[in-house]
Amino acid sequence: MSGVPGAAPWRVMARLLMVKPIIPYPPDQGTRIVTLNLLRMLSRHFELGLICGLPNKEDAVHADALRPYCRDVFTYLLPNRKSLAHRVLYRGLYTLKSSVRSFPLETYYCCPPELSRLVAQVTSASVYDMAQFEYWFTAPAARFARVYGKALLEHDIDFLRFQRKLAVTDGFWRRRSIERTITAVKTREVRAYSEFDRVLTLSEADRVIVERLSGIRGVAQYLPVMVDCDRFAPTTEPKVPSSIAFLGALDADFNVDALEYFCGSIFPIVSSEVPQARLFIVGRRPPQQVMRLADGRRIFVSADVADVTQHVGRCMVQVVPLRFGGGIRIRILEGMAMGMPIVSTTIGMDGIGARPGRDLLVGDNAEDFAARVVEVLRSPLLAKRLGERAREFVVSEHSEPAVESRVVEIYSALKEQAEENRRHIKSRTADE
Repeated sequence: MSGVPGAAPWRVMARLLMVKPIIPYPPDQGTRIVTLNLLRMLSRHFELGLICGLPNKEDAVHADALRPYCRDVFTYLLPNRKSLAHRVLYRGLYTLKSSVRSFPLETYYCCPPELSRLVAQVTSASVYDMAQFEYWFTAPAARFARVYGKALLEHDIDFLRFQRKLAVTDGFWRRRSIERTITAVKTREVRAYSEFDRVLTLSEADRVIVERLSGIRGVAQYLPVMVDCDRFAPTTEPKVPSSIAFLGALDADFNVDALEYFCGSIFPIVSSEVPQARLFIVGRRPPQQVMRLADGRRIFVSADVADVTQHVGRCMVQVVPLRFGGGIRIRILEGMAMGMPIVSTTIGMDGIGARPGRDLLVGDNAEDFAARVVEVLRSPLLAKRLGERAREFVVSEHSEPAVESRVVEIYSALKEQAEENRRHIKSRTADE
């Protein structure tokens, strides 16, 4: 554990503790980007602390990048990463628990007892007004937080993601396993909603679902995602002719499925219409299923690149052929901010308020998706118009100036709720 004061002098302001299972740096995946941007904005209005797990010992150096925003940074090494013996032990233990309870493995890896102990220790030693926890499976750790206000940030509604996965999964036993996971996750996820003062969602659609499932009016609030529109801006470099970009975390199951679907069912149709078409896959940690798709002639993989804008921005169209998933796709918003024409499935653009046909194109079967891609590749004017409207949408709805006031309003309301809870508890204690 390490507690490090920030470099800047801190004014007297409300104190907010952010709890994230995995350190939100480097910003190489959507959930980390969301948290990092929140830290940037909130640090101007609240005094922040951060608790996060380290996937590896080497990740401790990334805390330095977070100190400009957080007065205190508390880290711990995930127990399964301490040694090879620990990895084997916890792999067996977590696999057994997962098979018995049907929870996804990540719920055990990302919320070990060490997180609960650290939450209790930090909130006992420091006076935090409120705390925010990420993901429903951190609810057990939240019970140890000695604060007056608690919020849950749901990056997606987990059981819905598994329901969508079930719809594209073959095989009796694989489907049976997913069905059991859906039942287990839904029960625990919905129960978690009632354990927090606020549940924050990254889309309005998810907010409505959370409120309906919880049965608690006003418990859920839509927290808009911020995009760095200065970093993700249209490039002046010339476009690579007939180039198609796919951007995302390549080790995520929904992205692996999307790429296999695109390369197996959509790209052959595109290639028959545009023989010179090329697909550039950009992202982190590609598994063997993705690497096998690359042939070095028409399909290329760029893994763990330092700056995705240099790779994606020169392509003519960005594709998001997701068949399942949840939450909001940050990489779509970043591509739109870069002025990229986007072709997506309905599930891929889920939660994004852009208008199909105006800000992006949508195709929900292989033939329609391929036709939309071909339209963009053949029409520079259409590509230019879609890209301009896409950027206009992101700047209007997701740029820092557009989002910050709403974010501050949400967390200020949480602070007021914490103060009301504190007064109620003090009054009840005095009466007793």
